[in-house]
Amino acid sequence: MKKYLIICGCSCVLEIASTLYITTISDKSPLMMLMAFLGPLLNLPFGGYMVETKTWEERIKLALALGFGYLWGAAIVYFATII
Repeated sequence: MKKYLIICGCSCVLEIASTLYITTISDKSPLMMLMAFLGPLLNLPFGGYMVETKTWEERIKLALALGFGYLWGAAIVYFATII
C-alpha cells in the first residue's frame, strides 16, 4: 500500500510541476531550466517500482495509482487557477 501512495503522490506533484514548467516556458523564465532538471528526478519512483513488479495485477494497480495522482494534480491546478 505504501508504494501506491508514493506513486500517487509523485504523479500528483509531477502533474503540478509539468504545469509550472509550461508556464515558465511561456514566460521565457530562466526557471524553466530548473523545472526541466527536476522532472526526471520526480520520475525516479515510477521507474523503480515499475521494474520490480512481476505481475499484471500489480502493474494495473500501479497504473491506477498513477492515474489518480495525475487526476488530483490536474484538479489542484484547475481549482487553483479559478480562485
